[in-house]
This record gives sequence, C-alpha cells and structure tokens, in this order.
Amino acid sequence: MYQQTATAEPDPSIGFGFNQAQPPPEAPDWSPGLDPQDQQALYEAREDHDAIVEEIPSEKDSLGRFSVLCLIFNRMIGSGIFNASSQIFYNTQSVAVTLLLWLFGVAVALSGIILYIELGLTVPRWQRPDGTKISTPRSGGELPYLNYFLKLPRFLATCLFGVSFLVFGNTATNSIAFAAAVLQASDTSQTAGRMVAIALAVNTFSCLLHSMSRKWGIRLNNVLGSLKVTMLVIMVIFGLRWLNLDVARDNFDSSTSLKRADNTQWGVYKYAEAMIYAIFPFGGFHQANYVLAEIKAPHKNFARTSGYGVLFICCLFMTITILYAANIPKADLFTADLDIAFNFFKRTVGSGVAESKIKAACGSLRALSAIGNVIVFTFTAARVKQEVAKEGVLPGSIYLASSYEFTFRHGFRRIPDHQAGGFLHTEKSPAAALALHWTVTSVLILAAMLSTDSVVFSHLPGYSLLLMAYAYGLDVIWFSCIGVGMLYLRLWPGSNWRYKSPIPHVLGVIAAVIFTATNIVPLVTIWVYDPAQRYIAHSSDRVDWFAPQMTAMAVLVAAALYWVGFRVWLWQKRVREGVVWEVVRTPIFWAGSQGQGQAQQQGGAQGQPQLVQIYEIIRFKWRVWTGDEEEGRGSGKPEGPQQGGFWEGEVPVDNSYGNGGGGYATGNNYGSGSGNLLNQNQQQGYQGHGQGY
Repeated sequence: MYQQTATAEPDPSIGFGFNQAQPPPEAPDWSPGLDPQDQQALYEAREDHDAIVEEIPSEKDSLGRFSVLCLIFNRMIGSGIFNASSQIFYNTQSVAVTLLLWLFGVAVALSGIILYIELGLTVPRWQRPDGTKISTPRSGGELPYLNYFLKLPRFLATCLFGVSFLVFGNTATNSIAFAAAVLQASDTSQTAGRMVAIALAVNTFSCLLHSMSRKWGIRLNNVLGSLKVTMLVIMVIFGLRWLNLDVARDNFDSSTSLKRADNTQWGVYKYAEAMIYAIFPFGGFHQANYVLAEIKAPHKNFARTSGYGVLFICCLFMTITILYAANIPKADLFTADLDIAFNFFKRTVGSGVAESKIKAACGSLRALSAIGNVIVFTFTAARVKQEVAKEGVLPGSIYLASSYEFTFRHGFRRIPDHQAGGFLHTEKSPAAALALHWTVTSVLILAAMLSTDSVVFSHLPGYSLLLMAYAYGLDVIWFSCIGVGMLYLRLWPGSNWRYKSPIPHVLGVIAAVIFTATNIVPLVTIWVYDPAQRYIAHSSDRVDWFAPQMTAMAVLVAAALYWVGFRVWLWQKRVREGVVWEVVRTPIFWAGSQGQGQAQQQGGAQGQPQLVQIYEIIRFKWRVWTGDEEEGRGSGKPEGPQQGGFWEGEVPVDNSYGNGGGGYATGNNYGSGSGNLLNQNQQQGYQGHGQGY
C-alpha cells in the first residue's frame, strides 16, 4: 500500500477547505498559533517513530528574490561558459554556426523557463469543497511534474527520475573543474592525487556547510552569485575595451562566417555533440524549481525572478561568446583543446602582462565559477533527493526524507521543537540526503580521476565523460520528457490544461514546441555514428563516442529494473505476509498574509487564492492488507456519507465527511480519496487518503 494524504478542514469564514494554521496578527511568522487540531496532529507525529514532520522555512527564513537570482546565477555560471564555447567552435569550425548553436541554447533556456514556471505554479493541484482547484508550490523539480504526467504504472516516474537523479545529480564535474582551476591558478602541475584531494575537499566542505547551517549556505550562495555576475560583466567590459576590429571583421565576414574551415569534415555527431555542449551551460535555468517550496511568497516572486534572471544570463552568455569570436583569430578559435578564456584574457587585458599572471587570474575566475556551482547545486540537489525519499521508494527512506538539526553538543539529530531550545543549534537541513549526495559525488570523482591509464595525467577524459553523461542523462532526456508532456497537456483533445495554467495558451504551445524540438534533436542525433569522430571531445582519444549516451541509458535501464524489483517485492510482501507498504503524506497549509492576504493579487490562472504549505507529516509503515482493496484506490473505510472532494482526473471513491459534516477528502495528484476521521472532538474535517497500491 502506498498512500499520500492531505489534511482537510474547511473554514466557512475563509472557504479553503484545508488545514489552515492561523497565527495571531502580531506573530512575525507562522510557527505559533496553530489551531488545536493541527497541534495535536503534529505532536502525535513527532512522537511516532514511523513519522516525519517536515517544517517549511518560515517567511523570514525563506529564499527572497535576491537569493533566488543568485541561485540561478550560481548554477548557470559554471564551467560551461569557459569550456563549452571552445568545443562548439572546434566542432563546427564556423563562427556563424557556433553563434547559432548558442542561440539554440538560449531557446532551450527561455522556452524551458516558461514551461517550468507554468508547472511550478500549477502542479500539484488541490480541490476545494466548492469544486474549484488551486495549486501549492512543491520542491523537487521534475519529480512532481513527471508524476503528474505519468500516473500509471505506479511508481514508474518516481523510480526512473529518482534513480537517474541520484546518479547524475551530483557536483563531480564542477568539483573536478575547481581542482583543475586551483592548480592552474597556483601554477602547479596536475596529478591524480592532487586533483582527487582538492575535488573531495570542496565537495566535503559544501556538504558540511549545508548540513550544519542552511542560513550560511544561502549567504555564501548570495556572495558567490554576485561575484560571478560581476566577473562576467567585467569580461564584457574587457572585450569591448580591447576589441580587435581586424579580427572581428575577418571572423564576422558574411562571405566566410558560415563556411567551415578548410580540410574539415562534416558529420552529424559533431553537431549533435556541439548541441549538447550548447545546452549544458543553460541547463541550470530551472534550479529554483528544485527548492520552490522554500521561496518566499512563491506565487508572487518565483515567476518574475526566475524569468528575468535566466534572460539576463542568456544575454551575458551570448555577449561573451560574440566577444570571444571578435577577439580570437580563427586559427586559434578552431583548434582542439583551446583554453578559450585564457586566450581571451591574453588578447584583451593581457598586453604587457606576464603569461603566468594571466593564467593565475584565469584560474582564479574559473575556481570562483566552479565553487559557486558546487555550493548551489549541493543545496538544491539534496532537496530533490529528499523529495524522492519522501515517496518511500528508497531503502532507508525515513532517514533520507528527514531533516536534521545540527548541535555542537549532539551533532546531527532530529530534535522535537519543544526540546530544541535547550541546545545550541542552527536550522534544520536534509543531512542524510546530503550524506548520500557526498557519497555518490565522491565515488564519481575517484572513478573519473583514477581511471586514467596514461603516463601523463590529464583530468579531461574522465571529466568530459561525466559532463556529457550528465548533460545527456539529466538534461536532454528529462527536458524532452517535460516538453512532450506539456505538448500532450496543451494539445490533447478534451484537455482543460489551458484553464489551469497561468501561462497564455498560445505562448505555452510555442514554448513547448521549441523546448521539445531543441532537446529531441540532440537526443536522437547523438547516436549517429561518424567515422571521423570515434572519440568524444577533450578526451585525448580515450573515451569512445558512444560512452556518454550509453552510460546515461544504462542508468535509465537500471532505474527501470529497480522499479520492477520494487513492485515485485511489494507484491511478495502482500502475498506472503498479508501487508502492504503505506506512505501517508499530510500537508498542513497556512492562509495568512501569503496564503490569503496576497492571494487576491497573486492568484492562479483564474485569480484563485493560493495556499502556502508550512508543514508536511510523512508516515512510512506496513499495514495489514484487507483483501478488498483495488490498485489506485484509497484504503481507508468511510466514516460517514460517501461524498466529498477528489483529485482531478479521478472519480470520487469512498469520500466522506467527518462528524462535523464539513471536511472533505483530498489526496495527491495520483489517485482518488477515502476518508479517515482525523480528530475525535466532533470538529470539522478528516484525513483524506490518496492513491493506494
């Protein structure tokens, strides 16, 4: 049995039909002032060893607009702007085609952010007693959206994306890039030991930082994000100040810019690889969706902040790429393994400056870019892995899904709120998910750096394999799925998605078409063999051309096999022991200043009021199978008349009112509901159960 639930308690004076924590007017945040029913539910959950109480950061601790901007800046400004351009120039051997491919990446980012804003503000959806539906923000990135697209077979979307993200959602590439940049800045030769030590150190630092202090992790994100944007702006100023007009005229000559360099061969694989390298720098546009529930007033701040932030970075990336081409001659621009950033600085600000100093400065900028990416992706990826664990499909889900309070007296502990005041502590963090993140990242760093069998060490073969596998396995594949899913919702006959979405229908269709096409093209063409391109770029002819995509597909197949094994295991437990696995997720909402006061200003597609989730109670347990349950239906027995609310796309089954006659059942966006009485005080409301397996 797998169930997800929502707590339902209608209030005629407000009209939402959910548990709504109402703090007193003078309360600075929503922690105090819970109604007695909520307090009792939370107290019982904290005393239950099979339950987790997840508290969403309060308004004062939520991510503000500036933090969200820096989160996007840090994630998008990584090693891609320094490394991807050189590879695209080399693969295409054409200035104009390279710029077109960078516009291709811009199209992916801008169409993608429209779709992710649309999904973030629409999914998951809750039905109110009057029949209307509203949405609440949820962290997890693609996870809730793929579950919304693919409700059957059960668990399939969660396992496929969850396992893929556990493997590819790591910071190994940027940890390695940071190590290489540090050694470049210090003018120290690379060795396997040095690379591994520095990469593991930055990975460990980032995971410990976010485990011990959420606040300081966010502050460091803001500082690094600001510095990285400043760095790119300075690069633009340098490029314009020392613009080489002769080089610019030659490179941008309309008669030659579209032509490939002499003695170069055309191949589909080269362009497919260049497309993936063009997508990679823009692939972090959706990072805010990973932590959407932690953004302050998300219905108000998320869309504009994300949209403007991504647009700004796209403009910066295009400007810098144009300046690369305007200052570096073709003879250098089209060479293999070009250090394009070093060449750029050498030809602009580097006149009369020692080459060693330019290398040190360039290495420092790269190190800053890489560590900012490590810091922010560690923060967001751990939240996604925690959301995967909340679905109950991973071993030790109760530990991975929990948040922990760090104290210098007791280390990492799950401390109840009524005891937390007695210890020196910081905010709660997903420490177990961060430990999992650290483990996978460390294993991949070791594998990539220690697998080199050459006498002269180079980090490039292992790094390039990880980068391409990540870009294909986590960006291209899942972006294609999101695009196809959105086209289905927009264009399928009878679909009413246009009435739910805050994005105009025509704009949504255009964005979905562009996003799907720009990802499916490299998804397919990367498999076209090119005899002239037997190895991937920057691999010193050591990594076969098919290795990255085969690695990604192998992980996807392993995820599918994991799903099969998980379902077989649940079936055997039911047959042999007569028990079913039950996961009950009970969100508690607040309709205060964010949930209702601002609701009329920041409503959904039809101006509907919005709710803010402040708690989630998650229970993992084995329950006796009653023998009369059907897959997809709730397991609880009705406590009253069979009527009430249900999830959209499902028919009402076994929904009922509580003793007070005012509650109604609701579930998650997978299944229908059945109600269990939540309180024994003749009050309104009861607990509505979602899907059951």
